[in-house]
Amino acid sequence: MAKFRRMKDSRHGLIMEAALKVFAEQGLVGAGIADIARTANISTGTFYLYFQNKEDLVIQLLDESVRVLRRTQAKAIESEGPPLLRFEHAGRAFFREFCGDRREMLILFLRDSVGVSHLVEEKRKAVFQLMIDDITGAIIRITGGKGRVARRKAQVMAVSIFGMMERVAYHYYIWQMGSKDLRKVEDEALVFIRDGLGSVMPKGGRRAPA
Repeated sequence: MAKFRRMKDSRHGLIMEAALKVFAEQGLVGAGIADIARTANISTGTFYLYFQNKEDLVIQLLDESVRVLRRTQAKAIESEGPPLLRFEHAGRAFFREFCGDRREMLILFLRDSVGVSHLVEEKRKAVFQLMIDDITGAIIRITGGKGRVARRKAQVMAVSIFGMMERVAYHYYIWQMGSKDLRKVEDEALVFIRDGLGSVMPKGGRRAPA
């Protein structure tokens, strides 16, 4: 379960933790505010002191999810080591820390928030674009590429990387929950990422240890 330690109000974070748990168990559509309030051990009236409605709660949860994901990725990409190694560490962090340790966030991020409302869908689009922009920027910084063509190539690579990671996560961490082959899946997915990045990255990357 994700912990919202950085929230200014501990009750605000408690409600968000409870909501993730309830959404993961009941689905976002089926879960009601009363269910969330009961799990958080608060009244429904208290819920409305922090959130306008369930849609507002979902949007704030998506904001928190992307904050956690960006922090995880940035830490790996900006670490020491050859370029390919750093990106491979970022991929492992995505699968192990976000998909594994924070699975409730993953479910909301990739499954339950889809098609909820126009505002939530706009937030999802913004979240995905932000992640693609982060990866694009990291590729450009590490490769030293300049100009429109370099940026286009970096962006295509970023879209491909994030799209593949998203689909792998959905298939193996949500559809096939409890698969015993997650580490093998992770390794095989990272091979594709490494080989793709190898075509645009400086030489010298090596595989990260499992």
